[in-house]
Amino acid sequence: MGVQVSETYLARITQSFGCAEDVARTVAAIATARHFPAHSIMIRAGDADPDAWLILSGEAQAIAYSASGHYILVHSFVAGDIFGEAAGLSVATSGAEVLAVISVDAGQIGVGAFVGLMERYNCVALSVARGLTLRLTQTTRRMVEGATLSAPGRIHAELLRQARAGDAMTIQPMPVLSNFALHVQSTRETVSRTISALEKRGIIKRDADALIVVAPHRLEELIF
Repeated sequence: MGVQVSETYLARITQSFGCAEDVARTVAAIATARHFPAHSIMIRAGDADPDAWLILSGEAQAIAYSASGHYILVHSFVAGDIFGEAAGLSVATSGAEVLAVISVDAGQIGVGAFVGLMERYNCVALSVARGLTLRLTQTTRRMVEGATLSAPGRIHAELLRQARAGDAMTIQPMPVLSNFALHVQSTRETVSRTISALEKRGIIKRDADALIVVAPHRLEELIF
């Protein structure tokens, strides 16, 4: 059973693959619609999962666990992202599990069908290649920052990165501290203290549902 083609989901598929509407409808027709409530497991660690997954709405995270039981963020996936062994990014077989951070609607595409899409449509193959390049860049950045920056430095860098990606240096909605801590390989308490200290110094300010970087140059100076 294919993904129900609402205008929102069709636009999401079109944007994700950079393809025409007829290609998006083909993708939707061969994808199995899956829904995962918030905090549920999409793929268990160690499970064989050769398929490709397209996130249509919500957010998921690939999480690994250290020997001491600490969480380690492998990747985050938001609407429009593709992951899975068929897409060249296997997370479950590497010892990570994929969790729905918030409610997720996704399309699951069998490996044979997905390989066929890549062979038939250049836009699908290019989208997968771009996604892999982006994730490699993100992984390399996290490794470098983890080795060269202190915990507050990583928090400052991530705040600046998210603010620059938003409108008018604004992070909206307000970051969830526990999720933010995963991104910077720190703790919720350290993130909370660092953000409070920046707020007291007037470098950032909180709005009703947003975090605004008021002095980006001062924040950048604090990274190193």
